[in-house]
Amino acid sequence: MDTIEDKDHATVWFVTMQAESTGYAHPEALVTPKWLLERLDDPKVRVVDGRFGLQSDDDGSVQSYAKIDDYQEGHIPGAVFLDVMSDLSDDENPTSVIDAATFEALMSRFGVDNDTMVVIYDDDGGTWAARLWWALRYYGHDQIAMLDGGFDHWIAQGHPTESRVTEVPVGAFKATIRPELRVTADEVEQSLGDSSTCIVDALPEVFYSGEMSLYPTHRAGHIPGALNVAAPSNLDRATSRMLPPDQLARLWEPLNIRADQRVITYCGGGVYASFALFALYLLGHENAALYDASWSEWGADNNRPVETSSTQP
Repeated sequence: MDTIEDKDHATVWFVTMQAESTGYAHPEALVTPKWLLERLDDPKVRVVDGRFGLQSDDDGSVQSYAKIDDYQEGHIPGAVFLDVMSDLSDDENPTSVIDAATFEALMSRFGVDNDTMVVIYDDDGGTWAARLWWALRYYGHDQIAMLDGGFDHWIAQGHPTESRVTEVPVGAFKATIRPELRVTADEVEQSLGDSSTCIVDALPEVFYSGEMSLYPTHRAGHIPGALNVAAPSNLDRATSRMLPPDQLARLWEPLNIRADQRVITYCGGGVYASFALFALYLLGHENAALYDASWSEWGADNNRPVETSSTQP
């Protein structure tokens, strides 16, 4: 593939992709309801329901919750349910992903082997389920795809559901950690001002700007120098499907991410940031890592710098 260079002679990956490709760089990472329907009986395909949501309490506070009740009312046939927050978060350090041994046990319990194709979905376009997508890749598993449009698109296509809890044979998953896919707060701070790194805040603009605080006990704002692409903006909100390749590329184009840059994404607790990584992966930018502790750690640490003025291009 020929390259396109900007005025600084740096290759701009998304421009090349938009100009020369008629599809995603990794189309295998996004499957259609029809594709999945044809493989529901395949023992080497494991479907994982990761539906999750937010609700407001009487006092106005917002709480997150796993939609296990929705799963029990109806889910894609054969799907197992995973709580993308509690199941994937370390009990002693909730801002971190579970360790390798715990992840191996979790995936094995869900019937996942190292050669299993895992298909994940939620009812919000994948913005929650993406945490499992990242965790599987972090622990060395590449055979994973997002169901485009999630549960809502599945229903809209008229495909079947079931309400019984799925029982699956125990698998034998073995993790191989890819340390390059995850960064710590210290590594993020060391990268501040480094032109070889682009930091992306995947939260809605109201939190990025500091107009509102994501957590009542935390400071408002963003990591200095971070640019903002809110995770839901990667979706066609009318259908909950991923934006087409050309529109997705245009969304990210203003950030001027170079092919030689490492991208670090963060959000509140590693969920939206995982979806940002998924979008980047679809576009072909794989030199990217998750700061999974995200604002839940950074915003609570008064020793870490915070910025509220916009650094948007």
